[in-house]
Amino acid sequence: MDWTTLKSIDLRKIKTIDFPEDQYLKEVYTKRQICLHHTVGSSVDGVISSWEGDAARVAVCIVLDKEGIPWQLFSSRYWAYHLKAGNAELDKHSIAIEIVNWGQLIAGDGTVKQFGNPPKSVQTQIGKYYAYYGNSVTVPMQYYEHGFRGFNYFDKYTDAQIQTIGELLLYWGIRYEIPLTYNEDMWDLSARALDGNPGVWGHVSYRPAPAKSDPHPQPELIEMLKTLEGIA
Repeated sequence: MDWTTLKSIDLRKIKTIDFPEDQYLKEVYTKRQICLHHTVGSSVDGVISSWEGDAARVAVCIVLDKEGIPWQLFSSRYWAYHLKAGNAELDKHSIAIEIVNWGQLIAGDGTVKQFGNPPKSVQTQIGKYYAYYGNSVTVPMQYYEHGFRGFNYFDKYTDAQIQTIGELLLYWGIRYEIPLTYNEDMWDLSARALDGNPGVWGHVSYRPAPAKSDPHPQPELIEMLKTLEGIA
């Protein structure tokens, strides 16, 4: 993909969802950071249903489906808890995107393995790959030879998803004056992210291993993020 042609998102591309107002906080704060997450699931409806009725008010303003369509739950001006980093100020001053994606995958080897929380035992099969909940999935995979956050295989983000992420970042970068300089340290626990430094970060920037592994450093995603600085 040629990411140099990316432009700020056409707002008509964004679809809205009737999300309960008591599941986020209708308070306006200056936005300084943008955080990328992924769902560990296969659908927009799945992640939204897990948030609805949750007294913790965990949510994000945009959920991005596999086709790259952004579904808006609430305005980026408002906020909800999404980091669990022990500092609510980070949640208040950040915007989050949730990418529909299975996340880390485990290769079956014919043995019984533990999945999920609470854990359940699954008899794995050679040649199959298993998501967090123990279900086998068939998806395009990203392989990391040396692993990322303890895993070698991840569900791959689609080009359409990466394109829409770039379009959203360009839009929010202008609207909220958030710098789009690529942060090399975004793929591990970052003191700069935790200090509230402006920019684009990942959930892994705020949480240590093994707590989180989203997003993963897919080369196409990194290439897009590095390209944005020359566009903005």
